[in-house]
Amino acid sequence: MTIKQNCIPLESPKEWRDALNGIKHTFGHTWENCYAMHLTTGLNTYLYYFEKDNVRIVCPISERKHGQYVDIVKPFGFSGFVGNGNCSEFSRYWKEFVMERKYVCGYLGINPIYGDSIYYDKDEIYQYDTIYVLDLTPTIEGLYANLPKNRKWMLKKWADISSRFVLEKSVLKDFFLETYIDFMRKKDASAFYFLSKETLAFLLDLDNIMLVGAQISGQIVAVSVFNYTPDMGEYMFSISLPEGRNQSTALVWYGVNHLKSLLIPAINLGGGGGGTADFKRRFGSKELPLRCSKQIYRPEIYETLCRQINADPIDKTGFFPAYRKTEFELQNEKVRLG
Repeated sequence: MTIKQNCIPLESPKEWRDALNGIKHTFGHTWENCYAMHLTTGLNTYLYYFEKDNVRIVCPISERKHGQYVDIVKPFGFSGFVGNGNCSEFSRYWKEFVMERKYVCGYLGINPIYGDSIYYDKDEIYQYDTIYVLDLTPTIEGLYANLPKNRKWMLKKWADISSRFVLEKSVLKDFFLETYIDFMRKKDASAFYFLSKETLAFLLDLDNIMLVGAQISGQIVAVSVFNYTPDMGEYMFSISLPEGRNQSTALVWYGVNHLKSLLIPAINLGGGGGGTADFKRRFGSKELPLRCSKQIYRPEIYETLCRQINADPIDKTGFFPAYRKTEFELQNEKVRLG
C-alpha cells in the first residue's frame, strides 16, 4: 500500500491538470483560476494531492503568513476536496500532512456539487450560505416551461432579445475592466471581490470563460461572465450600469442556453439572500447548502494568536481564523475607500 501526498505548485500547470483528470471538478479547482487569484493575492498556492489504492483526492490551498506562522485558505471560488473515490482514513492522513507542514489552521471550502463530507470531520463543518444550482440536462423547452409566468413573459421574444446581445470579447472585456471596481464599491462588496486588473484580464481571456453583454443605443450597459469545466458551469460575475440592471434575467438565460449547447450538465448560479436569492430561485434552480470547514491544527498557537487581539479562540461560528478578523476589517475599509 503506497500513500502519496504532495503539493503541486502553480509552476507546474501540466501536473496540476493531470491530477484533476478523471475527477469531477469545478472551475475553482483549475490551475487557471488559482493562478488568476494568485495575481491578486501573491500567496503561495498549490493543488494538494492525495493518492492511495487508486483513490485520488485533490484540493487547492493558499498559504498565508502571520508573523512567523502560516495558515491555509481556499483560493477565491468554489473548490474544496474532490476525488474519484472515498478513503475512510483520509481525514487522518490530511491532519498528518498539515502538521508536517506546521500550518496553524485552515479555512477550506466544501464543494457543494462534487465534494463529499466524508473528507472532513463533522465538528469542523459550518454552513454560511445557500447556492442555487440549475440542472441543464432537460431540454431547453423543459427548462423554459419550468420558469414562472413573469419570467416567461420577459423572455417570450427570445430570438429578438438575444440578437441584440454583444458577444465580442474584446469589447466586453474593456467595459468590464473599466467598470468592475467602481461597481463592487457601490455594492459595498467584501474585500475578497476586489480583484486586480491582472486577475480579471487573465480570467476574461480564457477559452472556458464566456462573456455576454447587453447594450442600449449602442452602449454596453451590462455584462455577465460565466466559467465552466466539462462538469459544471458557473455564473461568475455580473456588472451593470444603473440603466442595465433589468438585463440580468436575459443575460443569465443566454448563459443557460450557451452552457447547455456545450453539454455542461448544470450551472451554479451562486449564492446570496433576499432579492438575489429570489432572482436565482426563479430559474427553477435547486437550493444547496454552501459550507466550509474551519480546522485548527495547532491549538496552543492558535489560542495565543487570538488572545493577542482579544479574539475568542473557542468560537468558530464567526470570522475564521479569529486572529485575522481585525486585519480583514482594515482591508475591507481600505478597498471601500479606494
